[in-house]
Amino acid sequence: ALLSRTGVFEWAAVRVFQASGANMWKLFWMLMIFDCILSAFLDNVTTMLLLSPVVISLCKAIDVQPKPMLISLALFGNIGGTATMIGDPPNIIIGNALSDYITFMDFLVILGPGVLIMFPFALAFARWYYGNEYFSTDISCDIDKLKANYPIREPRLLIKASAVLFACIVMFFLHPVTHLDPAYIACFGACLLLLLCGHHEFEYALEKVEWDSLLFFAGLFVFTEGVAELGLLGEIADLISKLIKSIPKDARQMSANIILHWVSACVSAFVDNIPFTTTMIPVIKRMTENVEGLKLEPLAWSLAFGADLGGMGTLIGASDNVVMAGIAQEAGYHVSFMEFFKIGWPMMCICASISCVYMIILESAGALG
Repeated sequence: ALLSRTGVFEWAAVRVFQASGANMWKLFWMLMIFDCILSAFLDNVTTMLLLSPVVISLCKAIDVQPKPMLISLALFGNIGGTATMIGDPPNIIIGNALSDYITFMDFLVILGPGVLIMFPFALAFARWYYGNEYFSTDISCDIDKLKANYPIREPRLLIKASAVLFACIVMFFLHPVTHLDPAYIACFGACLLLLLCGHHEFEYALEKVEWDSLLFFAGLFVFTEGVAELGLLGEIADLISKLIKSIPKDARQMSANIILHWVSACVSAFVDNIPFTTTMIPVIKRMTENVEGLKLEPLAWSLAFGADLGGMGTLIGASDNVVMAGIAQEAGYHVSFMEFFKIGWPMMCICASISCVYMIILESAGALG
């Protein structure tokens, strides 16, 4: 929130446009790279809140239809957010619930290369889907006017916020040494930044806190625990366990990874990936207890890849999709379910297929844990 107050995201978008040389295709892929990087280290919901208004303003300034750019931002935000523990809400949930088994660095080492592999394929599909009609659009805009309209508004605040953000990311990487929970690191960073800023920034930050999202998560965890107490999660785990037990022991782990990966991807497309992930964590824990030959870490990576990428499938599959659609609607651009589905579902299938093959290779090499 405080970084957005500085105007740094608008400033960066203008510099990306300048670097593109007024070439629509070049502007598109540069923005998608920027989106993926921000989503990996800020989380894709926050990135969508910050970038969507910026992209709408930029598209209006250069007289380009913003909906293809906005939909792509949501899709590539899901891809970029997959790379780290803090990039996508399902990863945050998995990392916190399984902190005794996997660390922040494990997410980056296991999931990061997979994201790098699938990114060019997703980009090529977007290029084909929107075609030359969109990417051959002539762009005419006064770059000097854009620079004047979108400067860095508060340089001192930018320095403070960037320093604290960098320190937090370094602490995330040092988790194997410090053993500090990422949630405590984030809270400490937020408190430190608020202490370094004035009361106006403090009030602004409190206004921008997503209280509805926090209440949603709180209610969701209560609901999930209630479902667990009723025994429903145990029944689900037992059914999946019976299916996997019927598979020869030497092929169980690989089969379980593939089954969980695709079930997670398909279900997360139609049921928001946050409640699905919360529900599945106790299920995979129980599976490892019930079925001989299963390890928890590979199942966790399968769940992460499946839930993160499955969120691309439909407009309701991931929170950043919903955020994007809401911001677009407020700006007068309606993104329908089918409009998103037509590009989101095939792109999800492409990325999920690539990640599945990637997981099979890692499991064969014994690199999943």
